[in-house]
Amino acid sequence: MGQPRLWVIRHPAVPGLAAVRGEGVATDIVRHTHAKTVVGLCLSGGRRIEAGGGRWCLAPGQGFVIPGGVAHACAPWGASDHAYVVLAAAPQCFPACSEGPGMPGAPGVWPSVWEDRKAAALLLRAVEALADGQAAACVHFAALCRLLHLRAAPLPPLDPAVRAAMAVVDAAPDAPVALADLAIAAGVSPFRLERLFTRDLGVPPGEYILSRRVAGAAARIEAGEGLADAALASGFCDQSHLTRHFRRRMGVPPGKYGVEGELEKSGEGERRREEECLRRSGGDDPLLDLPDGGGVASGWEDGHWARRRGLWSREWGCPAGRKAGQHGSPIPATTGVSGEAPHFKKSGQ
Repeated sequence: MGQPRLWVIRHPAVPGLAAVRGEGVATDIVRHTHAKTVVGLCLSGGRRIEAGGGRWCLAPGQGFVIPGGVAHACAPWGASDHAYVVLAAAPQCFPACSEGPGMPGAPGVWPSVWEDRKAAALLLRAVEALADGQAAACVHFAALCRLLHLRAAPLPPLDPAVRAAMAVVDAAPDAPVALADLAIAAGVSPFRLERLFTRDLGVPPGEYILSRRVAGAAARIEAGEGLADAALASGFCDQSHLTRHFRRRMGVPPGKYGVEGELEKSGEGERRREEECLRRSGGDDPLLDLPDGGGVASGWEDGHWARRRGLWSREWGCPAGRKAGQHGSPIPATTGVSGEAPHFKKSGQ
């Protein structure tokens, strides 16, 4: 397997839309959230996503959607040489028609998995157009949204105490701050604030502070700052301190993170993975030989998550206190699903 690499693709001509390419990311990534909706595609190897007590395992050619604000963890799964690409989209990037109902039976704030060759081609074309700063990136993403019935999901509501504490951290993420200080600003006890933070964001305040510092360091690295300078300016003790937390949240050390163009734009290896990913279902151009309309390979229907190919189905049930298909914030992973661990069963049993 090649060296792990992770790089971001943005362009000022396409605001609100960003892409991330990962290759050889062999590290488990701790629980975190995104402010934007993430639509991704597994190119090679496999990817595991955990959220709200559920686990989704993706094979090459399968995609996933993680709405903004959903706490989740992810990691490579199965075969080596794991590679993936994701698009992160702000609400204004979604077409107006996506304001209606979302994917059939899918909660608005819950991960979902899809498998559609035409959708995969649209996602890859959007990433390519974004790298070139072409407005076609928005056109391809809008078509992807219509194909998969995606809509801009609102962020889960936050307790006022959580918002107050976040405002303190966001104002100066590199500044030292104690939990007691955040609790005073939020008007609650430290214990109460930690519980509210974990309930609303899926992570305690300390993890949120570290995630903001890592994000600040990543922005400085993108701007061309040296690793040692970026570490100190972002609130870390030194470069090794940054490296440890950067790897846990980004999957690669900071030295393997960069912007498109610095790390071989769409190298030959990535191109081969994309072509192989699209070739798995046969055909030359999926945007020409497939009819309009796609499907969600794995969705929530009567509380069951099933692979479309029908080889295996995974019976999740529903989070305690929630009916199948009901919208709501994800529950902490420690709560489990229906009070029991997920289990496998063969289709038809």
